[in-house]
Amino acid sequence: MAKTNLSNLRVFIEDDIKIHEYYRKLTKAGNIEDSPFQDMPDVFVAATCIGAKNNSYKELKKKKDVFLAAALDQEFQIPVLTSLAYKKQGNLETFLELDRVLSICEGWANGGILLLYDILMEGKGLQPLYRLVDYIINEQPNN
Repeated sequence: MAKTNLSNLRVFIEDDIKIHEYYRKLTKAGNIEDSPFQDMPDVFVAATCIGAKNNSYKELKKKKDVFLAAALDQEFQIPVLTSLAYKKQGNLETFLELDRVLSICEGWANGGILLLYDILMEGKGLQPLYRLVDYIINEQPNN
């Protein structure tokens, strides 16, 4: 995938104090076992994946600007987000409009953040990192 100028694009989450707090709790500095994500873009991608996997799409009612799209990794995260936008949109023109990709993914992330938070805070395992690993292992199809 070609490098794209992301410097003028912003990523939004639902403007809700609880939602923003979930993002912060999952990225707070300290022990990786308690906060398995390095930054908000990582949480955003994980929430987007969980939302898409569970077909949980929620349009943002009121937007809160949380980070520049340039914080997303263009070699890994942008292709993942693009494929999840395609899942929702179903047409190839989505690939050409990164602002549209991000807008669609904001809906998936909005639908997935509560699920992700519950997995990490309520799932099996002693700490959030282990709960995330357990969730991923248990979601793998049986071969």
